[in-house]
Amino acid sequence: MKRILPLFLVAALVLGLSACNQEPSVKIGVVDEAAAFKDNKLATEAMAHLQEMGKPLQAKAEAAYKAMQAEQTEENVAAYKLAMGELQNTMTAEQQRVVGLVDAKFNEVLDNYRKEKGLTLILSRQAIISSSESVDITKDIVAAMDKVQVDFTRPEAPQAETPAPEAATAPAEEPAKTAPEGGEATK
Repeated sequence: MKRILPLFLVAALVLGLSACNQEPSVKIGVVDEAAAFKDNKLATEAMAHLQEMGKPLQAKAEAAYKAMQAEQTEENVAAYKLAMGELQNTMTAEQQRVVGLVDAKFNEVLDNYRKEKGLTLILSRQAIISSSESVDITKDIVAAMDKVQVDFTRPEAPQAETPAPEAATAPAEEPAKTAPEGGEATK
């Protein structure tokens, strides 16, 4: 049932587009998203960037692990946990950022290809049970992704601005004084 529903939806979409546009045929492209997304030069560059960025963090975590194994003190355990947390948090955030950059370019390539080739729609191979090889555009998309350039350099973290000292416009209030036991507090 799961496979039939998407097929009916695609068939209805194709028939609906044909009827609405009064076109004798709809031009469709089919792409293997998984292959096109990972089997290109841009994806290779993204992986290399992540590996290079992770090297010093991994070395730091490994050194902390070795120190903890040599002498399991509270400080060594804490240092190891800190190094592993930094490695995991930094790499997870960077991976999400890089995948987002590649995904945006991938979608841009698909949209440009669709417009250039006059395709009505591009479908994912994963959503199709069967199709002719003549509509498979995966190799074209991989070739287009090979031409895409992305700068994976992490943007600099914004520097915390030091607030300028404010000029005093009114005299500051004195804090309330506490009275000795049994007496009253004064201001």
